[in-house]
Amino acid sequence: MKHIAQGIAATALLLSGVSAAKDSVAFYQPQQADTDISVTTAPAGSFDEFADSTVDAIKDALRLYKAEDKSSLVQEVKLSWMEQYQIAVVQPNGSNSHHLKPGASPVNQEFRRSWVGLNIKLNTGTLFHTWARIGGLPMRETYAGGRTRKNYSYADFFDLYIQQEIPGVEGLSVKVGKLKPLFTMDYTEASSKIKCVERSLIGQFNGLDSNWGIDVTYAPRKDLSFYVQLLANDRASGVKSMTHSDVYRDGRGLKGEFGWEDKFFAIVGARYRFIETADSSHELVFQYMHDFDNSYDGHSEQGANYYGPGVQDSISVGYLYNRDRFTFMANAVAFYDVVDAEGGSNCYGLQIQPSYLVTPHVELVFRYTALSSLEYHGKGGTVVPLSADRYICTQTTAPLRCEHANAFYIGANFFFSAKNPDALKLMIGAEYITARTEGTDVYNGWEFTSAFRWSF
Repeated sequence: MKHIAQGIAATALLLSGVSAAKDSVAFYQPQQADTDISVTTAPAGSFDEFADSTVDAIKDALRLYKAEDKSSLVQEVKLSWMEQYQIAVVQPNGSNSHHLKPGASPVNQEFRRSWVGLNIKLNTGTLFHTWARIGGLPMRETYAGGRTRKNYSYADFFDLYIQQEIPGVEGLSVKVGKLKPLFTMDYTEASSKIKCVERSLIGQFNGLDSNWGIDVTYAPRKDLSFYVQLLANDRASGVKSMTHSDVYRDGRGLKGEFGWEDKFFAIVGARYRFIETADSSHELVFQYMHDFDNSYDGHSEQGANYYGPGVQDSISVGYLYNRDRFTFMANAVAFYDVVDAEGGSNCYGLQIQPSYLVTPHVELVFRYTALSSLEYHGKGGTVVPLSADRYICTQTTAPLRCEHANAFYIGANFFFSAKNPDALKLMIGAEYITARTEGTDVYNGWEFTSAFRWSF
């Protein structure tokens, strides 16, 4: 109870002085896109008018240049700024003997995200976009040998690409550079728009981050789009670099050169929105990912260390329903041939996430996540990455992998501006996670999280 009280106190600290506003239901949008939505103008002199005008003023200050007509080559030059400071408290259930690690605190706090960006739009249909991480800020603490290790963020480019609209083909565009992989409903959503403090175990299953490659997107209609991503990873050591990609397993590469044969993966996806009315819509999303790495089926070189998506073939089928203030998202996934799996190597999962905008300032969210491996002689294989949760394996003695995991999340989001709901918000959440291997509990317990976020 002491640690639960610490979590409540941490949440109360973040809540003080923070107001709220409406969240956008926009989905499947690239991170460089503006998050403004059309809302009724706030009454003069009201808090909403103050909040909306404050956010607009900050956005205007970050817009360095905007052309007066379309004849100018440079149409717009705009800076972006994203921050996320969060506090987490883990409370493992001691009855299953999985307690905090020796020397570990149940409380962890960090600058989860601290990014600055630049967008330059040209009248040729060209966009230059980047997000750069700010280095040197306190990140989550880790624990080993009974000692606390303080960690700090590193400076690098999360995104760095050029996007070009193809003349003569409506809806066709190409991106080249360092890109975010688009796989699973949770991970495809822009980080500024996610409804829970942390993405689900499904969204974090592959440990994806941005990689060098190419993205070809074709949207012949507003309700239909297709895309192909060809991505490669060039990390060769545990040393962080401004130019290296970020998908890796144990921090050591295969040989050190940038190669397509053993470090290349591809994603194809399609989105279709249907049965649209004035206040509702349905959307289906299909995604398939294949990893061309040579580490599967025992083909990796002796002593080589795998890094990449961690699964040879992955399928994600998502559904999104919006109606007025209610949003429902579901995502079914299948992961085939998980690298280094013990026992069964396949894993299946389901995520269900309804949310409701109670007022223009308060949103409630529930999320259920299940992951399981079922085909190993009636048992599963230890392929479910419990380590995909940010804090459980950092601070407790829970195993990195298990056979089955279930997670129940309930949270609330509070928004500052109704016109720009994702610009400034407070997020609080509580998640209960259970994990089993060979019929035995290997972890169960609570995780309380609070995050103060802004994105301009």
